[in-house]
Amino acid sequence: MTLAIAVAFSLFIALAAAPIDRIFSKDVRWLLIGAASLAFFQPFQLLIEQSCQGLNQIRRLAVFQLLMSGAYLLGLIALVAAQRLTAGTALGAYLAGTALASVWTLLQMQPSFKGVSRYIKLTLKETRGYGFNLYLARISGMASSRSDQLAIGYFLAGTAPLGMYAIAQKFSNPIAMVGRALAATRFRAFARVTRLPSRITRWHSIAVVAASTALVSLGPITLRLVFPKYRAAASLLVPFAVMNSFVGLFQPYNVFLASHGRGAALRNIVLIVGIATIATLIVTVPRFGIAGAAWTAAAAMALDYMLHLLYYRRFISTLEETKPTATT
Repeated sequence: MTLAIAVAFSLFIALAAAPIDRIFSKDVRWLLIGAASLAFFQPFQLLIEQSCQGLNQIRRLAVFQLLMSGAYLLGLIALVAAQRLTAGTALGAYLAGTALASVWTLLQMQPSFKGVSRYIKLTLKETRGYGFNLYLARISGMASSRSDQLAIGYFLAGTAPLGMYAIAQKFSNPIAMVGRALAATRFRAFARVTRLPSRITRWHSIAVVAASTALVSLGPITLRLVFPKYRAAASLLVPFAVMNSFVGLFQPYNVFLASHGRGAALRNIVLIVGIATIATLIVTVPRFGIAGAAWTAAAAMALDYMLHLLYYRRFISTLEETKPTATT
């Protein structure tokens, strides 16, 4: 299934190259066409991550992610040393790192197709229900999470605003990684409980808030000393800290709902947040520029967090109502 998706994804990237050029007035057609072949390996990244979570092979997942990032970093260093670093070669290095890590990890996992026929009916049944809802949630989430950059590219002239926005966003990503680490390690455990353990949510919240505080305190200094070209992006660190704080905070609830098969709830959350985000960006980006996009993203993740809480409470209430009562 992933192989078919990978082929379709590569073809889509190649075919979308020319329309993207026309819509955004950017000369990126040949860049996208050149990257289409390596984009083939992108769907395998999600396959490996989901498989490792389901099998509880967290160490293998960590090695995969380290290999992917390490190969990308080595590629960038080689490009800098050869004075060949451009947007196109950097994209190629990133996709090549993903390809290398995917092939290596799949060989290590040694997937077996023996006796697979008896699982096809079950797979199709789950795909029509939970899987399709989760697919809608993921594709809507990707569109929503990238809509801020698309809006900046469409409404604002030049590439400098998007560069400032991207560097500030990169600085804040480690906050969300705290929550995503929990997602990777606790998926199977959450599937066996009827509510989130309070100690996990408490310590998780403390870690996320501490990471956000560190970003707001140390981020501007780091930008000024290490990346002076991007010091103007310091003003964006506060909204991005807020945004990633909420991203980190809703991860336990997201994982809990996913582990219990609540695909419809996750779909509804993402659709609501996506529509609200896109509608707001159309107003805020032309008027407030990249600051408007950053604060819109922060507000969207706050809404995302509140909706996760709402659906989580509804679900545990349903579990408590259907719990069998003791009889005398």
